[in-house]
Amino acid sequence: MRILLSFILLFSSFFSSALEVGNDFRYQKQLPYAYTLDDSKNLKQLIEKNVNWTDEATEPLNLGKTTQPLWLKVSLKNLSVSDIDLLLSVDNILLDKVTAYIATQDNSIITLVLGDALPLVKRPIKHEAQLVPIKLLAQQHAILYLNIEHSGAINVPLSLWHPIEYIKYKSKFNLIYGIFAGFIIALALMHLALFSFTKKPYFLYATAFVSLLWLLNIHLYGFSYRYLYGNWQWLQQYAQPLLILLSSSALIPLLKPYIKIPKLKKVLSLPKHYAYLVIAVLTLTLGLLPIDVALASSYILSFVVITALMLVFISQWVIYKQHTPCFISMFAFMLFALAHQVSFELGFLSGPQLSTPVSYFCYFIVSLILSFALVRQFISERDLEVEAQQAKLAHSQAQDVLLNEKLKLQEQTQADLEALVDERTFELQVTLRELEDKNRELEQINIEDPLTKIKNRRYFDKRLQMEVRRSRREQSTLSVVMLDIDHFKNINDTYGHLSGDKAICAVADIIKSHLQRPSDEVFRYGGEEFVMLLPNTELAGAQQIAEQIRSTVDEFQLKLDKAIVNLTLSAGVYSAVAIDPKSPHLYTDFADKALYEAKKQGRNQVRIYQP
Repeated sequence: MRILLSFILLFSSFFSSALEVGNDFRYQKQLPYAYTLDDSKNLKQLIEKNVNWTDEATEPLNLGKTTQPLWLKVSLKNLSVSDIDLLLSVDNILLDKVTAYIATQDNSIITLVLGDALPLVKRPIKHEAQLVPIKLLAQQHAILYLNIEHSGAINVPLSLWHPIEYIKYKSKFNLIYGIFAGFIIALALMHLALFSFTKKPYFLYATAFVSLLWLLNIHLYGFSYRYLYGNWQWLQQYAQPLLILLSSSALIPLLKPYIKIPKLKKVLSLPKHYAYLVIAVLTLTLGLLPIDVALASSYILSFVVITALMLVFISQWVIYKQHTPCFISMFAFMLFALAHQVSFELGFLSGPQLSTPVSYFCYFIVSLILSFALVRQFISERDLEVEAQQAKLAHSQAQDVLLNEKLKLQEQTQADLEALVDERTFELQVTLRELEDKNRELEQINIEDPLTKIKNRRYFDKRLQMEVRRSRREQSTLSVVMLDIDHFKNINDTYGHLSGDKAICAVADIIKSHLQRPSDEVFRYGGEEFVMLLPNTELAGAQQIAEQIRSTVDEFQLKLDKAIVNLTLSAGVYSAVAIDPKSPHLYTDFADKALYEAKKQGRNQVRIYQP
C-alpha cells in the first residue's frame, strides 16, 4: 500500500509544473504551489479522496481565517547528476502546526512535524524558523505536501534555500535584529541604573515597559521560542497576547505623572493594588480564553489604551499647552506597530513577516523616544529643584507670597478656561446633534423609494458592490432575484396610474414579508421591477423564496375602488460565488436574462440563469 501511494504521488507530479533546481541553485523566495482546503488527517486520506487542487501560483498564499486545514503541494525536480540538500522555509513562525510529507521516486515518504504549538525539540531542525530539510536525489522528482493547521489567519509564504545560502541569510538577519534587540535591552538596563541612582519611579516603570517591548519583539521574530521557552508550548502560544496587554498596561503608571486632566487624574489616583488586581485578572482571563479570542482581546484592549492616552496628551497639548510631542509620536509608532501586527493576524497583509522589520523598528523608536523624554524630564526636574532651592534661600518670604498669588491666578484662569471649554463643547454638541439629524434625514431620502418605502436602485448598486466583495472574500454564494409585475401596462391603462401605484406598493409589501434574514433586502429597481439581494444564500434557497413570492402574488387580489385585480409576476434567479469584484453588474445581467426567459415562456413563473 505504501508503494502504491508513493507511485500515485509521483505520477501526479508529471501533471504539475515542478521547480527545477541544479548544482548552481542558491535560493528562491516564491515557489510555485497548488493548494486545497480539506480536513484529511493524513496524506493517505487526502490522496484517497482525490481532491481538486487549485491552479498553481507563485504569490504568497493568504486565505485569511478559515476553519478547514490547508494542504499545499510543491513539486521539485533535480536536474543535476548529484544529490542536492535543500531547506524549505515556511516564513510564518507563528503557525500552530505544520506537517510535511516528502514523497520521492525511491518509494519513500518522509513525515516531519513542526509548528509553534510543538516543543522545539520535536522540530526536524531546532531553529526559530519553520524549516523542512529536503534531500533531492540526482535526476529525480520529489513532491512536498504541507498540512497546515492554524487558529488565526492563514498566511503561508514559502521559500527554498540551499543550506549555505540560508546560513548566510540568517547570519545577516540575526546581526541586524540582534543590534536592534541589543539597543532595546541596553535602554532597559539604562533605566534600571538611573532608577538605582535617582529613585525616580518612572525609571522603574520605564524598565518594565522597555523590557516587555524587548520580550514582545524577540517573541514575534521567533528568538524567544528558540532560546527562552521552546519547550513550554502554552507560553509560546499565549506570550503574544500577554505581552501586548502588559506592555500597553505598563504605560499607564509610567505616564500617570504627565496627565493633567483633573477627572482622569482623580481616577488614576486610586490605590495601586486595584490596578494591579485588574491587570492580574485580565492576564489570567487571557490565559484561559481560546488563543484566537485572547489575541483579538489583547489587541483591542491595547488599541483602546494607547488611543485613549494619545487623545489625552493631544487634548492636554491643545487645552493646557503642555508640550508633549514626544509622547504623542511614541503613541503613533506603537499604534502603527500594532496595526501592522493585526494586519498579519487578520490576513490583510501577507508575505514573510520576518523580512519586514516594522514592529522591531517601531518598538526601537518607541524605546528611544521614551528614554529621551524621561531623561529630559529628569534633567528638567533637577534644574527646577536647583533653581527652587536658590530662590528659596534668597527670597523665601517674598517667593511664598508671589507663589500663592500665582497659584490663585492659575486656578482662576484654569477654572474660567474649563468653564469656557465646557460651554463651547455643549454648544458644539448641540450643533453636531442637529447636523446629524439633518444628515440622517437626507440620507434616508437619498436611499429610499418615495412610493414603496423600500430602498431604491442607487442604494442597491452600493449594496451589490459590497456583497460581491464579501462573497469574493468569504467564498460564499450570493443570490440576486429580479422580479417584474406581469402586464402592468394594462393595469395603468385600464384603472389609472394611482391604481398602478397601489399594485406596486402591494407587491413590494409581499416581497418584504418573505425576507427571512436581516441581511436579505428588496429594492425597487425601476417602474414595476424589483430586485432582491440574498447574501450567503444558495441557488435552491433563492429559488424557493422567489417561488413563494410568486405564489403569494398569484393568490393575492388587489382591491380597487370599483374592481378587484389579480396580479402575477415573473422572476429570474442567479446565484454564484463572486469571482471578479470589479464586475458586480454580472449578477443583475444574468438575473435579468433569467427574468426575460420567464417572460418569454409565458410569465407568472420563476426561471434560473444557467451559464
